[in-house]
This record gives sequence, structure tokens and C-alpha cells, in this order.
Amino acid sequence: MEASTSLIISRILTTAAKRRASNIHLTVNSYPALRIDEELVELNEEQVITNDFIKTLADDWLDEKQKKELEEKKEIIFVKEIAKQLRIKVSLFFQKGFLSALLRLIPPQIPPLINLGLPKSVYALTEKKSGLIIVSGPFGSGRSTTVASIIEEINKSRKENIVTIDRPIEYLFSNKASLVEQREVGKDVNSFTDALRYAQQNDIDVIALGVSEEKELVPLVLEFANSGRLAILTMETNSVTQTVEEILASFPPSEQQRAQLLLSEGLLAIITQRVVPKIGGGSILAAEVLIVTEAVRSLIREGRTKQINTILQSSRADGMLSLDQSLAELVKAGEVLIDRAIEYANDPENFRSMAKA
Repeated sequence: MEASTSLIISRILTTAAKRRASNIHLTVNSYPALRIDEELVELNEEQVITNDFIKTLADDWLDEKQKKELEEKKEIIFVKEIAKQLRIKVSLFFQKGFLSALLRLIPPQIPPLINLGLPKSVYALTEKKSGLIIVSGPFGSGRSTTVASIIEEINKSRKENIVTIDRPIEYLFSNKASLVEQREVGKDVNSFTDALRYAQQNDIDVIALGVSEEKELVPLVLEFANSGRLAILTMETNSVTQTVEEILASFPPSEQQRAQLLLSEGLLAIITQRVVPKIGGGSILAAEVLIVTEAVRSLIREGRTKQINTILQSSRADGMLSLDQSLAELVKAGEVLIDRAIEYANDPENFRSMAKA
């Protein structure tokens, strides 16, 4: 990489780390911009990003196979390690005919699960030996961090053979009590589906899978979770009910009863997350948590998924929490402004009543 380009990107990354930015946007003919507490902040002390700058960055960071993928698909996501000290998730894509970049700094350490601000019922899931745990939410909601923290807790406390399948690999694990193998789609395996089929036939206790659009994956995950082993699946859904409905929709209409049975028997929990700006700066996690009880199993088995919301709102004793309840608690605790929290609520009117109660 040219010395000037290397110096500029190093300076931008250092600034982003110091200001605790979640993302860095590099767009041709614009200043570098940081995402800080849900707001974009331009670094106008830096030079405007040029096409040559982005092209030089891509040329240095991509190998020949990745360059071919970018040329063919017009976008690529990968993880780059810089000076063996910093890992960043990089998304390169085209807009208005120019190459652009979105960078996300990956924390050097996997945070303890207990520090994420999730209900204690989530921590108890790390003791489960079989079944399906789903972690969902939109981009930037901390899904990867929650999954990594769950895996690390199992890694520290149990002797298991754990396999993670992702594209790209964000967090790196070192073996503790468990053996952790990490496979990257496109490098170590051709697809999520191929990796899961391999896992089904081998001595693997726990498998964690990143977000995938492969249609065959969800049915295979349910079969794995119902075979006496633990599966952790990441999805891009925005609520517990949407997650359940999307899983069932991955089966053809003729197999809906089988899908409902598999999901009702295998599902352990669904955690749906949002990252919400805190008062005074920074961010905090709000979460919707479904812990599968016999009542939940019955609703899924009978296809009455809409009624899951009622159980969510009335089962705090079982460790459940609706997103609006989570947001209301953050408001009452003085962590989040009610006018900011309401932007994330599923039912704004009901949320406002809870927050003021």
C-alpha cells in the first residue's frame, strides 16, 4: 500500500477507536464518516475520499480470489487484520459507479456474556446440551457479539467439540475446556449447507452458524438441533414472532406440520436485539427474549404463532421479555430517553404506557 494511503487509513481507524465509533464510511467525494451513537459524524479534518484511495485500499487488502469475487458480484465482505493488533470487518461495494467501503472495528476480546446486559435466562442457555438457540436483529445490533459470548462461555466451562461457520469470521477463539474449530464459507467450505451436512455426520457437539440466505439451511439446522446436539443460528429478523414465521416459511407448504413439530421440539430460545443510544453517549442493548416453555411449544406446534406475543409479555417469571418491556426498563433506569426508545418499540403506544407506569 502507498505510504500516504496507509497513513490516512491508520489515522482514521485510530480516531474511530478513540471515539468508540461502530462503523466507518468511506465514500468517494465525501469526507470519512463515523457512526457514533446512531449519528454520522464527518471527519472534515481529513481529506475528501478519492476513487484512487479506495482502489488502492482494495488492491492491497484483497487477494486475487477476492478481487475476482468483487468484480463478479460487485460487493464483498471480509475481515482484515492490521499489524496483528486490529481486526476490522470490511464491506466493499459499488455506488454511483465508484467503489465504497464500510469498516467495522472488531473488539480484541470477546466480552463476557454476563456483561452484555441480557436477562439472566440467556446466561442459563449456555448449560444446554441440545436444541436450537436463535440470535436475531438488524445489522449492527450486536448479534455476532452475543453469539461469540455464548460460545466462549461454553468453551470455558464444558468439554465440547464446537464448530463455528461464518462468512467472514469475526471473533477468534482459542481452545480452553473445549475444542473450537472455525470454518469460513468460501475459504474452508463451499457453503453453510455443506458445512452443516458435514457436521451432522461427525463428532460435533455444538455448531454456530452466521447469517445465511441458503434455503436448505434452516431445515438442516432443525434436524441437527433435534439430534441431541446444540445449534446456535444467527438471523436478520426483527422480532420473535417474525423469526418463528420465517423459519416455518423456509419449509414448503406441504411440510408445514413437520416444520411446526421440528421447531416446537427443538427450539430453546430466541433472542432479538437492538442497540439503543444511551443518555450522555454510548449505547446499550435492548432485547426481546423468548424462552421456550410447554405453552410456547404448544402454540408453535399448532401454528398459532401470533399468540406468542401474549406469552412474551406475561412470562417474566420464566425469563421472558418483550422488546417494549426491555426498552421501558431502560427508560425507567435513566439509561435511555423515552423519545429515543420509542423509535425502537414494536407498539409505541403500549411502550409509552409501560415506560410511564
